[in-house]
Amino acid sequence: LDKQQSSNNMADTEEERRASRKPNRSDFKQQTLRAWRPVLTPSTVLPTFSLIGVVFVIVGAILLAENNKVEEIEFEYTDCEQTLEASGDNGQSCGELLEDYSKGYVDNQLPWVQCQCVTKAYSFSGFKGKDTFFYYALDNYYQNHRRYVDSRSDPQLRSKQTEGTSECNPIESNDNDTKFYAPCGLIANSLFNDTFEMYYCADKEDCDLTPENQITLSGKDISWKSDREVKFKNPKPKDGQDLCQFWEEANAIKPPNWPVDTCNLGTNNTTPCTPFVNETNCQQNAWSTSFGSNGVGYENEDLIVWMRTAALPNFRKLYRKADSLEDGYYKFKIGYNYPVKSFKGGKHFVISTTSSIGGKNPFLGIAYLTVGCLAIMAAVVFVLFMKYDTRDRSTEANFQVSNMKWN
Repeated sequence: LDKQQSSNNMADTEEERRASRKPNRSDFKQQTLRAWRPVLTPSTVLPTFSLIGVVFVIVGAILLAENNKVEEIEFEYTDCEQTLEASGDNGQSCGELLEDYSKGYVDNQLPWVQCQCVTKAYSFSGFKGKDTFFYYALDNYYQNHRRYVDSRSDPQLRSKQTEGTSECNPIESNDNDTKFYAPCGLIANSLFNDTFEMYYCADKEDCDLTPENQITLSGKDISWKSDREVKFKNPKPKDGQDLCQFWEEANAIKPPNWPVDTCNLGTNNTTPCTPFVNETNCQQNAWSTSFGSNGVGYENEDLIVWMRTAALPNFRKLYRKADSLEDGYYKFKIGYNYPVKSFKGGKHFVISTTSSIGGKNPFLGIAYLTVGCLAIMAAVVFVLFMKYDTRDRSTEANFQVSNMKWN
């Protein structure tokens, strides 16, 4: 009977324990595992701060040295002057001319009305034997605006579907909904279309903008490989069709701001216009192979680069690449087609090389040096503290954390 009563009591105790959800009396569940609790004193912290300071200063110096190897030239051309005498606006700011809609510089129906700038001769040195990258930069341009970022159709750009989606609104279809835009959306409709040509000068004063002096700029592999291979794919036309015929049969049209059809991106199929000569059937294709553009239709790399939206209002995007530039003077001829003055924006052109840590940006090196210097300063403070502190620490030296008790 005693054994039976004892077992019943144990059962009751077990049931009570389960009912109360009380954990077992183990070191793990009671959080009484053995642990190392270091006592931080100036003598123990000093080596740590010293090591961190030295390592960070060395790394920061290396990063700054690598950054200083990068050669970079940047110039702003927002208000560059019209140089085409036939325009009648010679010497006026192209930025202001494009804002005057009565002159027709942004009218796709008048492709021969063009604004063109020729820069002064810039001195280049240190670019020889290095891969050179050309960027265009925009200021005060909010590609990160929520409605702008969402206005695109990724299934359409991958050719998973021909038409766009409602996300492309307001650039989804024409006014009577009989035809749809391909590609659709605000991002594609605002595709950057300035052009840049680079010419080598014999000297600063003598510089002829002739084909013999023109530098070859390549638009191949300027976009992310994953974008080219996965995110942007042209539809597959039927046998005997090309892209233009496919999109025409599908009732697809180019975005309203584009001067050429989507199928002509990255081609040389259009007839270029002679500035201020009224010609029929001519088009000003800023994304033709004559300007180094690569890839046709949705797979055009200028389009792919632009569709990867920037996170900040001041950004730069890769435009072209060159193998090497000889030391000397160079001029640039700019086809000024993209208006920015209406939103108080700015435009720059950047030519840069790279180093083992990428492009020119001293921030990381400065950050490492700052942290390293602060750590060394902290170490010096600890040294002074140890030297001039007169307190008797003999009892502290024998102090053991294990003697501390909490009730």
